Amino acid sequence: MGLAADALRGELDALARRSPGRWAFSVRESGRPVASVSGSVVMPAASTVKVALLALVLVDVAAGERSLDDPLPVPDRRAGGTGVLDLMPSVRALPLGEALELMIGVSDNTATNMVIDALDLDEAGRRIVALGASSTLLRRHLMDTDAARAGRDNVTTADDQALILDRLAGPDLLPQPWRRYALDVLGRQQFNDRIPAGVGPDVRCAHKTGELPGVRHDVGVLEFDGRSVVLAALGSELTDPVSQGAGTGPAGGVISTAADLVVAAVRSDGGGHGAGDEDGESMAERATNSGGERS
Repeated sequence: MGLAADALRGELDALARRSPGRWAFSVRESGRPVASVSGSVVMPAASTVKVALLALVLVDVAAGERSLDDPLPVPDRRAGGTGVLDLMPSVRALPLGEALELMIGVSDNTATNMVIDALDLDEAGRRIVALGASSTLLRRHLMDTDAARAGRDNVTTADDQALILDRLAGPDLLPQPWRRYALDVLGRQQFNDRIPAGVGPDVRCAHKTGELPGVRHDVGVLEFDGRSVVLAALGSELTDPVSQGAGTGPAGGVISTAADLVVAAVRSDGGGHGAGDEDGESMAERATNSGGERS
């Protein structure tokens, strides 16, 4: 393992150990894992599952099987929770592209359920696993409390979230115009008090938060210094009053600190210039080429 990657893993592990609740972190760059702390631990997915749904839709759009102009009906029964469609009963249909924007930017649960219905719940679940996210299970619509009580919850891991984002940002899943489109949609995320709070204005952050009682997540792609680095930070078993209700609470400090550690580690690594640059290696490539074992 490269020294910078090894040090980053140690710092993230120390952060997880000293922070209240249960934490998992996963970092990837250029299609390779860099560091993982409890990355295979299964946790509630909350709204991070929306990143995978965005990826599936754009794979279909890039293949010519869907169009962002496709109309999606807005159901009479709105999902509630986060979003705006619950407050707009006169809106009866939306183009697929606008549903994606609402699903990511304001984490609209009704828009998300519309996307799930367009993809088909069971088929979308199978396709997410086929992306390589074998521990990410889409088993219900958002805000389906009956399904949740019956044990059909949506779950994921930090490693899976990092892999999905790394593939979304990399060259193997989508052609360049649609990769840029995906990152632009994620870059219009409206809840920016977690990963973005830990990085400077010179770091572009395309990300998606997730939130349930006792659960606070953020997963994103950090673009800086010609590099594209993925961080997934998942927090669960959070018992403070804010984390049990609405708002980020102390979890925001944990996640923003993790983002700061990642940026600092990449910059201390030096030499790497991101995927596709022949002049240097990414941190993940350095870790691989050193012959060491990555966590």
